[in-house]
Amino acid sequence: MSPLQFWAYLLAASLCAIGIAGMLFFDNIIKKVIGFTLLSDGVNVMLTATGYLERGIVPIVLPGETTAEFAARAGLVFPIGIVLTNIVIGVSTTALMLALTMKLYRKYGTLSSSKILREVR
Repeated sequence: MSPLQFWAYLLAASLCAIGIAGMLFFDNIIKKVIGFTLLSDGVNVMLTATGYLERGIVPIVLPGETTAEFAARAGLVFPIGIVLTNIVIGVSTTALMLALTMKLYRKYGTLSSSKILREVR
């Protein structure tokens, strides 16, 4: 593991921990949405760090290159593809959560999740 990967994993763990704490301990729904976004970004950083290969090349086979040479130097494509998919899904999910938050605010007049839960019961 390279030092860059170590710091990326540390950043990913920090983002995930802050995101989970934000979703669990904040009462404001907007802060919970921000926590979800930080958690999603932490997962993306972790997947990107997993796909990193020190001195790696773009995974395109060059003329005259053997399969063994290519496999030894090519970066991992699958984690980056998952990250791109996760970004699209994360943006859509965040937009939906914010739209639902707006509906909740219009209906209950507050963004406090505990007040909304008390009113629903």
